[in-house]
Amino acid sequence: MQLVLQQEFPLGRFHATPWRVNPFDDPHGEWPPSPWRLVRSIVARWYQWAREAESDLEVDELDRLVAALCASKYRFHLPVHARKGSPTRQYHPTEFGMDAPNFKAYEAIFAAPAGNELNGEMEKAGATDLRVMAAGLVVRVKKAKSKAKVSQILGTPLEDWRGLFSDSGFRGYGTSLAQDNYWCVAPDEPVWWFLESDQWADPLVSVLDRCLERVTYLGRAETLTRIRRVFDKTPDPNCVLSERRGSGSVPVLTPRADATRVDVERVTDDPEAVKRPVPPGTCTMYAVRPARPSAHERRETPLVRRDCRLLQFAIGWNVAPEARAIVRLTARFRGAVLRELLRIKTGDPTATWSRVESSVRETMADMVGKDAEGKPLVGHRHTEFFAWCEDGVPTRLLAWRSARPFDEHEQEAILRAASRDVSWAAAGPDTDAWKARLIPLDRAVPPPAGFDGAHARCWESVTPYVPPRHHLRGRKVRDSESLIAQVRRELRQRGFGDVERVEVESIGEADWVAVHVPRRQANQRAFLGGRRGQSICLTFPEPVAGPVRLGHSSSFGLGLFRPRGEV
Repeated sequence: MQLVLQQEFPLGRFHATPWRVNPFDDPHGEWPPSPWRLVRSIVARWYQWAREAESDLEVDELDRLVAALCASKYRFHLPVHARKGSPTRQYHPTEFGMDAPNFKAYEAIFAAPAGNELNGEMEKAGATDLRVMAAGLVVRVKKAKSKAKVSQILGTPLEDWRGLFSDSGFRGYGTSLAQDNYWCVAPDEPVWWFLESDQWADPLVSVLDRCLERVTYLGRAETLTRIRRVFDKTPDPNCVLSERRGSGSVPVLTPRADATRVDVERVTDDPEAVKRPVPPGTCTMYAVRPARPSAHERRETPLVRRDCRLLQFAIGWNVAPEARAIVRLTARFRGAVLRELLRIKTGDPTATWSRVESSVRETMADMVGKDAEGKPLVGHRHTEFFAWCEDGVPTRLLAWRSARPFDEHEQEAILRAASRDVSWAAAGPDTDAWKARLIPLDRAVPPPAGFDGAHARCWESVTPYVPPRHHLRGRKVRDSESLIAQVRRELRQRGFGDVERVEVESIGEADWVAVHVPRRQANQRAFLGGRRGQSICLTFPEPVAGPVRLGHSSSFGLGLFRPRGEV
């Protein structure tokens, strides 16, 4: 007859130490649970049942239960996701006791007269107080070992040394360091026991059920458990005991068929069991734990936002990204976004833009900024990436598109790309050393000034403005390419009205910044970037709405403006 037991661990842990194994020498703990431990637990619960019963229970019944448990063949179905936990250590109290009183000083009276010639020698001996009284010379010392030195100088005191300033002592306890080698077992993934023996009969199974009802722990006292007999929906065994040790097997303490109740009830310090490799009535068998399934990353993507045109990320770093490296940060993040989007669209992690079908490229046009034939889009309807700076330090990265909202795949690609660190260093051996972490911000965080639809007349630089054209040719200044002329020309191209009345004012010193260089031009220049950026202020004749971004690499974070006075 076969019995099936279902055992659960509500706290998600099982802790037991194998027989005669020091916890510090066994980092793996006991797994699967030992059948011998189960038998002893059931017998202990039979005695609990006997104490609770109104009528006396027959001990012969317990003997038959022990015989059936020991004669059974044990198999398991172990949860495949069980994992060995990291060992923890705690100090446990051993015994309590009272500390002896601690005397802070000692005092004695000598018959010797007080003399100045003794003072130096007495101080060397440890005396702290010399007083001449009617009874003689009173000497006080702080340490017990000083009493002998003083007695050598002055002789035997008239009375015994007495202690002064004693305390009453206090209770203390000794400690013992214990190590907890536990296993992590999910509460909803039980351990299944399969017991098979011809000695099981209905009356004896009923006794077993009464004992199992009272089992509250197995192993260490903190390993809470529930165990019961089940009848249907049982899995197949995945762990079988063997007499021979094989590769990857672990020892399991199992009762022998001829074990008696006396063997089961022995305490651990019984003389018959102390010096034996295994306790009487047991044998060591071996089990191979089931293979663990391969680990897979569970991506938790936030819910898709409707009508989402702006995604914000806080920039975390150990070393703050340099303002001049903004384009490196945004360009590398954009590249990661495109790789993730290609992977989502095709299901191929090695897919590239040049090798995918034109239909896939067409669906990605608004994210890439060019159509399936590789021609740039017209009308600035592609996705742009900005860096929002505070006190000259980039604090947020923004993904923005005004033409249409981000769809489900685009949002997922952006969030996947943000899950990895992004380097802001120049290409070279230090690229991986300087990285920033991007942390998604939800809609509770308001958009930066200029992205909220508010109107303003004065706009100032958040990031440096780089003129897209050179104002010199042959060392001669071209008035048509002056700073004001280039700003007004681009404002006209972006649809702003009455641009001739826009005032352009420089508000800071020029600085060198990196700019975006298309891949097809990357080998044409030895240094990628190196353009002079200006901090300027624009004053429009009428209030305008943002975002306002102008100049070279304005789709990669340069030339971004905000209403003046806004942070």
